[in-house]
Parts: sequence; structure tokens; C-alpha cells
Amino acid sequence: MEAKELTRKELYDLVWSKPISTLSKQFHVKSSYLKEQCTKFNIPTPKSGYWTKIKHGKDVEKTELNGDEDLIIKLETINDKLDKKRVIVPAKLSKSHKLVAIAKKDLANKKLSYRYASKGMITTSKGILNITVTPKLVSRALIFMDLFVKLAEERGFKIWFKEYYGTVVSLHGIDSPIYLREKNKRIIVRNNGLWNETELEPIGELAFKRDDYPRKEWHDSKSVKLEAKIPSIIDYFEEQAIKERAEKIEREKWREEQKRKQKIEDDLKELRNSEIEKFNLLYEDSTRYYKAEQLRGFINAKKEYASKTSSMSQSLKSWINWANEKADWLDPLVKREDTILGDYESFK
Repeated sequence: MEAKELTRKELYDLVWSKPISTLSKQFHVKSSYLKEQCTKFNIPTPKSGYWTKIKHGKDVEKTELNGDEDLIIKLETINDKLDKKRVIVPAKLSKSHKLVAIAKKDLANKKLSYRYASKGMITTSKGILNITVTPKLVSRALIFMDLFVKLAEERGFKIWFKEYYGTVVSLHGIDSPIYLREKNKRIIVRNNGLWNETELEPIGELAFKRDDYPRKEWHDSKSVKLEAKIPSIIDYFEEQAIKERAEKIEREKWREEQKRKQKIEDDLKELRNSEIEKFNLLYEDSTRYYKAEQLRGFINAKKEYASKTSSMSQSLKSWINWANEKADWLDPLVKREDTILGDYESFK
């Protein structure tokens, strides 16, 4: 793969100057990949029907570009689709890829399986190219894998192994588990009257599978062997990687937007709770102040009554002092600390 550099503004101007399908051919990239880059770098693109309106001279709206216009974007250009004529299937394995050489050595020491789904076949060990075939199909399976791995790596794929998933092909950060196996057919081995006992029998045909969503299978047909389908298999993984990467970016953007909205909602909730708390405190303080003034009014009324009736006593004077202290203790403006009750905030 090669990389072409251009600024964010340059790519923006280009996608508004001609359809992405045309532009993708100019850059030797897939349309889905170009759309992915626009999504990734927040570059607005024309909506559906835009170019039809242009063609018929109708008014159109152009979405403005916001943000850093000079940010450099690297477009990974790819060659045209693999030429099927390039896939020359050798009669025997030679100069094999190191991963295939490891698989060949591993299969040479394998015993036939008695498991239901792979009975009569041999399977590579964990951490080795995932192959399950009968001994007579080993040579062809290795040749297929050798062709696939070499062409895939030539196109920029990474072949690696993942625990619980086996062999994985990766491109643009998208991982796809794969395996090669011999196809089976179900045969009846015994009729018990009420039901048939069946077994799976290998039929000498190869099938190559993508073992995750969306699942995909290629296999031998009457007129075309699986090896001839390698170019279309690799093209599929390229297109899917670009498509799924774009979808992944969209999901990440959606999640970020949801997080942003949730933060706004949480901030508003926190602000509202803070306002409620402050209001409740205000209301409580005003109520305390009103009660303190009410107490003082009562204390003064009692004091005035004692003066009028000449009934002021030492015990009443002590009560008046005590009552005024309690009013000051209750009053949020005075906040007097009581020798017994402490401050009002601790008391409540």
C-alpha cells in the first residue's frame, strides 16, 4: 500500500467538487474507505441527491468545514482488485510461507480425530493456521493457505492468532477469525425405526470461512475450485474492513455524543440539586429567623407585662436572659453557641 497526504481542507474541497465514487478512482481507494476518512476527520460530505441537483442546475446547500483545516490526512491507496490470472496454483508446495511451513509440520504428526464434527480428519494445533481436513486433502489445503497468506500480506493484511478465536486476518484495525476445513455431508448409518442415526462424512471439498459476524463461506463448486476464489475472498475482506471500520467510527462518535449529552444532563442535575439545597437552606434560615423574632417578641411582651404589674422577679430575669440566649442560638444571623446544646447546626 502507498500513502497520499493532503490537508483536511483539500479533502473537503475535493469531496464537494466531484462524487466520492469518482474521487475514489482518482486516489485508487474504495469509496467506503474515502467516506470513512471523511467521517473520521469530521469532514462534511454532500447529501443524497446533491449531484443530481447540480446536474439539473438546482440550488444546493454546501455544509461548511469547521475545525483545523491544515490537519494532514494520509490516504492509504491500494492497487486495483487482484487479477484472478495472477493466482497460479502450483502442483505441489514450494518456498512456502513460514506460517504454512509450521502448519505442514504440525499436521504431519497428527492422528485422526474421532470427534463428531471432524471424524476422520486432522486439525492443526492451537496457535497455528486453522486447518481441518482428511490426510488426502492436506497438500491442497496447505497450497491454498500458502497462496492466501502471501497475497493477503501483500495487500497489507496481518495474519495472527487470538486465544479462543484461532487464526485472524486484520486490516484497518478490523479482526476477522478464519479457518479452512473439508466439507462434510450427513449420512444415515442406521435406521432405528423411529429415527435415523447419522454421521458426518468428509466429501473431499474445501471450504474457507469467516468465523464471526457477518459469517461468510467460500467453497469448491462444480466449475470453480476454491483456490481460484482467493482474489474475491481478499477483495471481500478489504471491503468489509473498510465498511466495518467506518461503522466502528460512527459507533464511537455516537457513544461520545451520548457521553456528552449525559454529562450535560448530569451537570444540569447537579446544578439543580445544588440550587435546591441552597434554597432549602435559605428557607430554613428564614424560618429560623422568623421563629427567633417570634421568641423575642414573646420575651419582650412578658418583660413589659412584668414591668406594668410590678411582678419582675429574679427568677423571671434569669428566665429572660436564658430565653434571649436561646433566641440568639436559633437566629441564623447571630449563631450563638449554647453551653449545653452547642451550635444549632450540630443540634438539628
